[in-house]
This record gives sequence, structure tokens and C-alpha cells, in this order.
Amino acid sequence: MEHCPTCGARHAGGLACHRCRTDLRQVLAVEQAAARCRRQALAALDRGDRAAAREQAARACALHRCPGSLVAAALAALADRDFPAALRLWRATRAAAAPRGSASDP
Repeated sequence: MEHCPTCGARHAGGLACHRCRTDLRQVLAVEQAAARCRRQALAALDRGDRAAAREQAARACALHRCPGSLVAAALAALADRDFPAALRLWRATRAAAAPRGSASDP
């Protein structure tokens, strides 16, 4: 987590926002669950289980739609030869990774 979802302060670590004191444990738990799903998706790709990879990557995106989750989903789609989905997810990865307020490349 980069910023507090309540006040927008940069997250300095810990279980509560240093500015507004919002309890961040549930948000952090969701991000950790998404990270586990991403790892499981990549492990499924390593063992050639494309269906499990897509399922875990989709769960990761549902939990936390971040560049890492989108990359896992794009790789799973690519391994499954779903090229339109892989391209769409790759573009979403670039958009999610772009700084806020910046224009994206065509």
C-alpha cells in the first residue's frame, strides 16, 4: 500500500495511518491475499497448469488490481494463447503503473 485509503497520506508502514489513525489491517490483509494468489498463479504457470494460473490471477486482480496482479493475469492469458486478453491486460498494466495525472502512450 502506498497511500492511506482514507486521507491519502503516504503509508509509512505499520497497522495504522500515521496521519489519520485509520486501522489499515484489513487493507493490508487483502493486499497480502492478492500477493499469495499472484505467487500461486506463477507457480501454476511453472508447472504448466494454465487453468489454475488464470483462476489465481483473476482472484489476485479481484482482490487488488495492481500492476503485479495484472502482469500475472497477462502471463496466464499469454500461456493460454488468449492473445486479445493478454494484450488488454498488458495495456491495463501500463495504465495502472503510470503516475497519476500523466498522459499514457498511444
